[in-house]
Amino acid sequence: MKKKIVFILLGIVVAAMAGVGVYGAHYYSSYVDVDTICEGVTIQGVDVGGMTKQQAAAAVDEYVESVLEKTVTLQVGEQEKNFRLKRLGMESNSSSAVEEAYAVGKTGNVLNKMMEVRQVSDQGRDISLTFTVDETKTKKVLKKKGKRFLSETKDAAISRQDGKFVIKNEVNGISIDFGANAEELITVLEDSDWNQQDVVFALDYTVDYAEHTAEELGQIQDELGTFTTSYSGSTSGRCTNVENGAELINGTLLYPGESLSVYEKVAPFTAENGYELAGSYENGKTVQTYGGGICQVSTTLYNAVLRAELNVTERENHSMTVHYVELSEDAAISGTDKDFKFENNLDTPIYIEGTTSGSTITFTIYGKEYRDENRTIEFVSETVSTKSPSVKEVKDSTLEEGKTVVEQEGVTGYTARLWKVVYVDGKEQERVQINSSSYMSVQKIVRVGTKKKSSSSSSSKKKKSSSSSSSSKKKSSSSSLD
Repeated sequence: MKKKIVFILLGIVVAAMAGVGVYGAHYYSSYVDVDTICEGVTIQGVDVGGMTKQQAAAAVDEYVESVLEKTVTLQVGEQEKNFRLKRLGMESNSSSAVEEAYAVGKTGNVLNKMMEVRQVSDQGRDISLTFTVDETKTKKVLKKKGKRFLSETKDAAISRQDGKFVIKNEVNGISIDFGANAEELITVLEDSDWNQQDVVFALDYTVDYAEHTAEELGQIQDELGTFTTSYSGSTSGRCTNVENGAELINGTLLYPGESLSVYEKVAPFTAENGYELAGSYENGKTVQTYGGGICQVSTTLYNAVLRAELNVTERENHSMTVHYVELSEDAAISGTDKDFKFENNLDTPIYIEGTTSGSTITFTIYGKEYRDENRTIEFVSETVSTKSPSVKEVKDSTLEEGKTVVEQEGVTGYTARLWKVVYVDGKEQERVQINSSSYMSVQKIVRVGTKKKSSSSSSSKKKKSSSSSSSSKKKSSSSSLD
């Protein structure tokens, strides 16, 4: 009886093993020993189970193309520029990924193959898809797109239009190291953790902040000092020179601590720089030079600067007196030997407006008023001494006896000084000497006739001689034009 039971159990085991063998053979032939990819295998989420290698490659390529259509958005602050990933020359490991997917369940012994296929079928297996980026193309694209973010640093600017100030905002400079940024972007795109979606990439950049801002220039609102002189009666050339000089200085902006040299601002004195020939002083005489009359420009500005109470660092008086201001109120320009310079010694910027109208020139200095309302100033010219011109007589044998001709008019010489008088509530509080000046006297030269009168001279010849003398007087006269 016992033997019978043993044989029965043995039969059952053999039958079971035979059944397993039949099922295993069927499973192996159906799911393992096949020319397709194991069920449950994906490549970067793309289901390739049951596909041939060619089918899987096509499916993955389609996915890669969709990735290459994604965009990179470059950001600098609030600015953005974008481009498609395909411009970076990207390549994927799609071929090797398909080979890896196909190899699932196809290595090792039969049992290992069957176990791996079963496990993958139940649990799934995803094979990562990675990308490489062409460095040269990436740098080129970033530079082309990113250059739109670049900007040069520009300070705020100010101008005066129709009696009002117009301020243009400052621009902060942006500089970008495109090579370093390209390397960083490549690192992001080649990282296995990249989700292969659109990329927002904030560029590293450097900001070069403007030194002077619109807020700073907005402080320029008040009239600090103004002065006007007349050039009425000047020659056409002198009028041109005064107007040209005013235009060259007009719109000058000085920040705290900055200085202005009038000579540097208005030179060179050439036709190309807008000047014409006009009278100017030279060695006690009036001569024709390009830029004659420019001293009236510097003198007018000098008086505006005094009234703004800015720091005058260089000022020279003329060699002889001028007609358009009082003694010691002038400021001469003569090459680099004589210049008018001043400094903005305030804590805020100033703007210089120079205008000409109706044969008058006006300079006005604007800024932020810093003085008390009950405080006023005036400037007083004081003549210290006077020197009358000497007279020199020169014998002239071409003139008849008793005739004289003024060859050179004399000019009186002076020493003078300028005072600034400070008033508070209308009462004088202070009197300060601003400068002192010395003006040369110029000798008067008179030609005296020594020619003996001829008894045979007719009245008509006398009349002609008289006319000639009158003509000589007109020719020899001179006037101060500086």
